[in-house]
Order: sequence, then C-alpha cells, then structure tokens
Amino acid sequence: MKIDHVGYAVKRMDRALRSFGELGFNFEPVIEDTDRNIRIAFGKKDGYQVELICPLDKEKESPVDVYLGGVGSTPYHICYQSEDLDAEVERLKQQGFRVVLEPRPAVAFGGKRVVFLMELGVGLLEIVEKL
Repeated sequence: MKIDHVGYAVKRMDRALRSFGELGFNFEPVIEDTDRNIRIAFGKKDGYQVELICPLDKEKESPVDVYLGGVGSTPYHICYQSEDLDAEVERLKQQGFRVVLEPRPAVAFGGKRVVFLMELGVGLLEIVEKL
C-alpha cells in the first residue's frame, strides 16, 4: 500500500490552514462532510499530503472529538491507498487489526470507499480505494 496522507485533528480550521500554509502547504478548498460532521482540507508540500479535520458543528459528535478533547490539534492517523480494499481489510484483520469504521463512501474522496482500522502497536489506519 502507498501512503496517501497523514490526518490531523484540528480545533480551528482557519488557524490550522494559516499555520500549515506558513510551513509551505498549499490547500484545496475545504470540504464539508455533513454525514460525519467534519470539515476537511487537503494540503500538499514536497510530495506529501496532509488532511486537516475539525468538527463541523461543535454541538454534535464528530470522529475527532476524542483527539481534540485531550491533546488538542494532533496527527492521529495515516491513510493508505489500496487497489483491493476488501482483500486488504481481510489481510490486516489476520494481522490483528480490528475494523472500527466499516468501509463506506467518503465525500472527501469523491465517493470512494474508506475504512478505519486499529491495532495497538500501530494506532489508527485509514485505507482508501484507489480506483
């Protein structure tokens, strides 16, 4: 699998965009994923890509709340691209990973399926279909 991006949970999108921009990252327009209650921005620099994620509506639950509550803005997952998402999930399950969010289409990836898996020695992984 090839690394797609590193995901950062951020409290304030405007502040994170400014700070990462000062580090030389160029960002695509912010995406609102109302199903997951998050705002997402992808930025690139020198062949690397980051994904900034913050809650869309702070009054509702979002997948990054647990990271923002204790630590504040922080990297929290690595995303990989997979040619065969279902086979990759099965292979990782045999290695001790457990699925924490089942594969489903993601707005941020134009409807490609993503899945999140966890393993204590590695942490949280995201895998996106490469179609």
